[in-house]
Amino acid sequence: MLMKNILAAVSSAVLLSLVYIAANTASHDSYEVYGASEAAASTTTSTSSADSTATATSSASGTTTTTEPTTVKKYNITFLDFEGKTLKTIEVEEGSAIDYSLVDTSSLDKHLDSNTELAFSSWDITPKVADKDYTLHPLSKTAKIYYTKKPDKYRYFSTNGKVLLDGMQVYIDLSVQTPQKDKDGKFISEEKTIDISSSCVAKPVALSAAFAKSDKATISVYPIGDNKPIFSFDIICFRDLGDVNEDGMIDSVDASMVLNIYANIAASRTYKPTEKLKKLSDVNMDNKVDVLDASIILEYYAVASTAKDFMDWENILDFDKILKQ
Repeated sequence: MLMKNILAAVSSAVLLSLVYIAANTASHDSYEVYGASEAAASTTTSTSSADSTATATSSASGTTTTTEPTTVKKYNITFLDFEGKTLKTIEVEEGSAIDYSLVDTSSLDKHLDSNTELAFSSWDITPKVADKDYTLHPLSKTAKIYYTKKPDKYRYFSTNGKVLLDGMQVYIDLSVQTPQKDKDGKFISEEKTIDISSSCVAKPVALSAAFAKSDKATISVYPIGDNKPIFSFDIICFRDLGDVNEDGMIDSVDASMVLNIYANIAASRTYKPTEKLKKLSDVNMDNKVDVLDASIILEYYAVASTAKDFMDWENILDFDKILKQ
């Protein structure tokens, strides 16, 4: 009985111990679980806080990138003159377009002599954007203007009309450098000759202006749009030759007047026509007024009356031979 009671007591004690242990264990487990939850929560909070800090840092980093000055790479674009000296240097940001209008190339143009000009043509290279330092060399165009023959016409017989440049020969020798180079490293030039005879003008152009003060005049020849003459030549006017009655026409009436003058001279030694009348009547310029002059005037009238174009005395007479020129 005692043993039974002892066993019972031991069992109770053990049971109580087990309950106590179990209770403590449960409490500890609960504490550990709570602690773990707290730790997890703390970790979550900490992680969230860290994430927030990273975001802020990221945000701060982005703000820093935006607000802090950033170094932009720049390149030098150097433009040279014909002598290889620096004409202008411009600084361009990497990837930006090169503005060629910033370079005044007109300063490269110059006169080599009175009829030869050197001018800027283009650059040897024309990069669009700045991706490195560049040095650009100018390519030139050289134009030399000259004449090989003056106008055929330099004798006129009226102040009507304009100065004629027929027969004149004027040229331009043009040399233009290309970006290609020869074996010596010099730019290769393309050469050509241009006939500009038809695009030249005479000044003065009107015969009335040229002979306004005299029967002789000097005419200057210019390329169109230029104010510097290529050459000059002299012209002379045998004013209104054959128009004896000065009515602006050369016809049979003039021939009749010449015959009358001739008859008066033959009939009277005292009759002397005026110098002007003699000059208008003596069409063959032999210092006499006679039947031959009247005949030549009639010939002129016959040809001029059927001609489509203006009739010139040199279509009838060889004045080179008459004037021995």
